[in-house]
Amino acid sequence: MTDNVTACRVAKPDIATRLRRETRDAHCRIEAVMSDLLFTAPLDLQAYQHMLQLHRSYYELVETRLGQFQSTAAMMQERAKLSWLDSDIDYVERKTQQPVAHSGSYTSAALALPDNEALAWGFLYVFEGATLGGAHILDKLRHQPHFKGRSGLRFFHSYGPNTPMMWRGFQLSLQHFVAANPGSEKQIIHGANLSFSNMYTLMKGVQVD
Repeated sequence: MTDNVTACRVAKPDIATRLRRETRDAHCRIEAVMSDLLFTAPLDLQAYQHMLQLHRSYYELVETRLGQFQSTAAMMQERAKLSWLDSDIDYVERKTQQPVAHSGSYTSAALALPDNEALAWGFLYVFEGATLGGAHILDKLRHQPHFKGRSGLRFFHSYGPNTPMMWRGFQLSLQHFVAANPGSEKQIIHGANLSFSNMYTLMKGVQVD
């Protein structure tokens, strides 16, 4: 009995718990930058337009890389987000009547991208985790006069009412990957922090007057 109690006390936290704990600082830093950009009144629509385009450039690079690994490629079959960003970019370009400059787009040489499957799961964790925060951002932005319904906000609408279910499914798949790949936790966490770092660099590139 004593051995069992001791084992419980020293058991490692699961990967979801470790990810939340070991990426908390990076996550908070991104939230602060996003708040500065998105929760101004009134919203700077050109800055929002620029943010969407930079997200689009980054997501294209990462989704392409995630498609190179068997397990994350399978996940991306129903989790790709480029079409959401394209929809929002098209709407905002019509609203502002001018295309956003593409000079701020990222290239693979400018970013740290995953070069193994465990790192790729860390990047996917950040992308899927962002869908949870999207509901909060959507609530804030849909009251802005620029938007009607989901128009211009498709990215933040994410999976809609299916978002909690999709998040639970992701967590379960992540747990299965870790179980099948012992010792991969450190690389997954490193991948998540790399992606947060990329996102921070991206968001700092958006100028708000």
